[in-house]
Amino acid sequence: MRFWAAIVGLFFLAAAGLLQASALAAGNNRVALVIGNSKYVYAPALPNPAGDARLMAEVLRKAGFNVIEGVDLDYAGMRDRLNKFTEASYDADTALIYYAGHGMQVNGKNYLIPVDAELTAPAHLKTRTIQIDELLAALPPDPAVGIVILDACRDNPLARTLAASLPKSRSTTAPGLAPIDVSSADVGSGGVLIAFATDPGAVSYDGNGANSPYTVSLARHLAEPGVEIQSALTRVRGEVTAETDGRQRPWHNASLGREVFIGPQAPSPAAPAPQPSATETPAASTDARGWEIEQRVWDEASKRNTLAHYEAYLQQFPKGAFADLARLNIDQLKKSPVVVGNTPPVVADTESDASRSATAAAPAAAANPETDTGTELTESAIGLDRQEKIDLQERLLAIGYDLEADGDFGLKTRRAIGQWQEENKLPPTTFLTSKQYARLKLDTDDALKSSRAQRASEAEARKQESAAPQKTEKPQPVVRAKPRRDRQREAANPRPAPKSKAAGRKSGFRTCSGIDGTFEVPASQRCPLSGYAHY
Repeated sequence: MRFWAAIVGLFFLAAAGLLQASALAAGNNRVALVIGNSKYVYAPALPNPAGDARLMAEVLRKAGFNVIEGVDLDYAGMRDRLNKFTEASYDADTALIYYAGHGMQVNGKNYLIPVDAELTAPAHLKTRTIQIDELLAALPPDPAVGIVILDACRDNPLARTLAASLPKSRSTTAPGLAPIDVSSADVGSGGVLIAFATDPGAVSYDGNGANSPYTVSLARHLAEPGVEIQSALTRVRGEVTAETDGRQRPWHNASLGREVFIGPQAPSPAAPAPQPSATETPAASTDARGWEIEQRVWDEASKRNTLAHYEAYLQQFPKGAFADLARLNIDQLKKSPVVVGNTPPVVADTESDASRSATAAAPAAAANPETDTGTELTESAIGLDRQEKIDLQERLLAIGYDLEADGDFGLKTRRAIGQWQEENKLPPTTFLTSKQYARLKLDTDDALKSSRAQRASEAEARKQESAAPQKTEKPQPVVRAKPRRDRQREAANPRPAPKSKAAGRKSGFRTCSGIDGTFEVPASQRCPLSGYAHY
């Protein structure tokens, strides 16, 4: 009996070794650079980045990465670690960079801040910071996979100090970091993925624990067995958004040529798993957790029976056990007519979950998709970019809701969405489904056109008013003051006021002058000519 127990033990040890080998097969040369800056000299210390970096370094080492680590690095230290990473990752299959600390954007360019950086002049951007473009340049070329994860979107007093010294044309445009475009033109079998702790231009939070909410969720899902990296980041986004009440929404931008697994890649759930014998102790299978998650996501999708839920399932499990069934249901839902207006919803089926899963392939009459409950998952599946978010906010503004069209779905926007849902007899969850989004756009088209036309008319009127020629008054002649010397002379010798000739003459008389002086004669007579001059 002991002999067979030993044989079984050896079998499981061999199986564990094979699983570990398969985990590293996708990238047997994997290198990571992990930096966390907390103790800043010219800015308040940050509570979490150093601990976040240590946590991520531990996760990546367990996943098979050669980790180059640094905590509270000055400019020389960051430059040194980046050079070591560039050399170590040159021939790597997968290269990952994680940074936590202060970062900033100037004119759409992103910069990481060492702990000794004092930014008081524009030239300091080049001499005292690390530009994120340098991180991208350090990643190995195709067919390697490059990954950059940035938890550097905190409120940054150094950015405000620098902004005061910059010309207006180069002032910082927003808090946080600017989006980074990942071009897919040159992607072969590798590619690049860039993940941010929150939306572009927004601020992330440190939280109340030893680690930031973003890094805690990242450590939980990034190396999860059988979970592809983009699916892991989708889960991180959902958890952090829920924990911060929508104030922080992580996002990522990728142009990958293949699926990337940081943790072990689990075998397909469809493959039959070996059954343990009675003498074996039940061991936790490496794919058990991944299968449980897939089953829960599929149960939710089949229960809701909407395009958004099926697409969300396929996004996380493109080769899952129910992938073909999900695609078939999506085709059936797209063929069904779109219901818009106040059509009474179809009563939901009350069959059990087991029978629903068995008959999900048939085009069953589900509840009206418009009245389905909106969630973070259904809204994420719509895939709204920043401009589409601004368009949606302008539509809500056009029909009278109080919010700001800034591309950030904050509390005011969520409140407006919930009020719109409630007024249209929809579940007021403040999150939209794809059908609700389509209905909102249809209902607000006319109001949006009128609002934009009114704004354009007002802008044109202001333009004409500013361009109209201003009526100029005729300039008055400038009266020059007399020189000071002339004014003093006149003050010392004032001139007598001239006598008016009209006042000096008497009515009906003429004034004449002669040797004896002046005398008057009647006006009808002339002054004597001899010895007299006529006045």
